[in-house]
Formats: sequence, C-alpha cells, structure tokens
Amino acid sequence: MLANKYFSKGNSFFQLRKYQEAIKKFNLAIKCNPDSAEAYINKGIALDKLGQHQEAIENYDIAIKYKPDSAEAYINKGNTLMQLWQYQEAIENYDIAIRCNSNDVNAYYNKGIALNELGRYQETIDNYDIAIKYKPDLAKAYINKGNALNELGRYQEAIENFDTGIRYNPNDEKAYYNKGIALDKLGQYQEAIENCDIAIKHKPDLAEAYMNKGVALSKLGQHQEAIKKFNLAIKYKPGFAEAYLNKGDSLKQLGQREKAIKNFELAIKYKPGLIAPYIRDILKKLEMQ
Repeated sequence: MLANKYFSKGNSFFQLRKYQEAIKKFNLAIKCNPDSAEAYINKGIALDKLGQHQEAIENYDIAIKYKPDSAEAYINKGNTLMQLWQYQEAIENYDIAIRCNSNDVNAYYNKGIALNELGRYQETIDNYDIAIKYKPDLAKAYINKGNALNELGRYQEAIENFDTGIRYNPNDEKAYYNKGIALDKLGQYQEAIENCDIAIKHKPDLAEAYMNKGVALSKLGQHQEAIKKFNLAIKYKPGFAEAYLNKGDSLKQLGQREKAIKNFELAIKYKPGLIAPYIRDILKKLEMQ
C-alpha cells in the first residue's frame, strides 16, 4: 500500500534526523490514508523536534480524533505540553493515556516528570514506582525518583535509588551527580566529591558537578580548590549564579573581600529573585568591615 511506503520513508528520514523530509513523507502518507493516526503521531513528533510545538499538538489531536484510545498520541501530546511548561495539562493527557493503556511505562514515567516540575514530590515518587513495577530495569526512573527523594530530604533513600539506577546504567552522569548532592547533605563530603568526579569523567563539561564538588571542598575547608571548581562550573555554564554565589562564599572565607563582593554581585545579576536577599545581607556585612 502506497501510504505504508511513504510512512516507512518518513520513519527512515526521522531516524536520520531529517525532520523536514520526514514530515513531507508523513504528509504524503496522510494524503493516501487520511485517517492514519500513526502518520499524524509521527508527524507530530517530527514537528516537535523542529520546535513547532503547537502544530505538533494539532497533529496529535487529529490522531486522537481517528484513534481515541491511542495512548501513544496522548503521551506525545503530554510531552509537547511539558515543553510548553503546561505541566497540569500534560498530566491530564498522561492520565488519559493510562486509562487507554494502564501498563504503559512511559505514561507513568513522564507523568512523574510533570509532577516533579509542580513540586508534587510524593506523587512523583508514586508514579516512578509504578513505572518501575512495569519495567524494573528503567534506570532513569530510579534516578528521577532519587531526585524527588532529595527534594523531600530523604537522602539515604535517594542514595539507594541512585545506586540502583547506576546498577542498570553505569554511564548516567546524572546519577552520580545527584548522588553527590545527597551525600553532601548527609555530611559525607569526600564521598560526594568522588561521585562528582565520576560524573565529570562521564561528562567533562557538566557544570553542576564542578559546582557541587566545589561546595563539598569548601565544607572541608579547601577553599582554594573549591574556587577552581567554581571557575570550571562558570566556564562550562556562563551566568551560573549559584557558582558565583559559592565562589563568593569561599573568597569571603579566604578574606578576599573585594573579589567576594564582585562574585556576589554577579550572582545577583544572573539570578536576582532566587538568592539576592541572602547575598545582599552578606554584602552589607562585608561593606561594614
């Protein structure tokens, strides 16, 4: 059938990341078979890759019109809504997908991501647990569950989940980096540094790993070494407010008042809403010295 031929060609172009060409083939498949939900879904995914999110949603909606029980269409629509920061709407679509297919791992996993963005951490954990129930070796579910546990201050449980994630995917730098955060919170600074080092080994430009390594070093009183790590964090992520903030703290501890003030001011410049009140208090104290 001609529609299938165009659909297959579209998928081939998609695999090659030639999304515009893929869309052309999916359009031809739709022309031959106007009620092909799969063609609309794949066209939507290609549009997403091109950043054309609203058009992607329109194609998922057409797919749903022709195939109302398509969990795949609802999941992909939810994914697009998340890219538009419409997390509640995304959750609603994942819930419909779950009603259509109650054991769809992706629906629970992606719903967990959306819930996490809304700060609903226990619900996040619950959904990752269901995803893990259906796919026990899903490393990223353990890692994301660990992140949610970190947010709830349940650091030991978080570490256990990061370790399980690492067992299933030893090359995921985020697992080591986030495990480092939990270890730091438990006061295990040397182990935190070791995990940041492994994260950096897997992803040498991971600014957050350098920053957290710097934080752990500063807590061990190694402020000069910490500053070097904060500088690397800033190198790989210019405008990294938290790195400037922590660098300023280390400089303050070393008695380098002017440099500390400069870094606090840069932190305010790049992220005024989050940390400015804290920095301004420090700046006042420094200026009084």
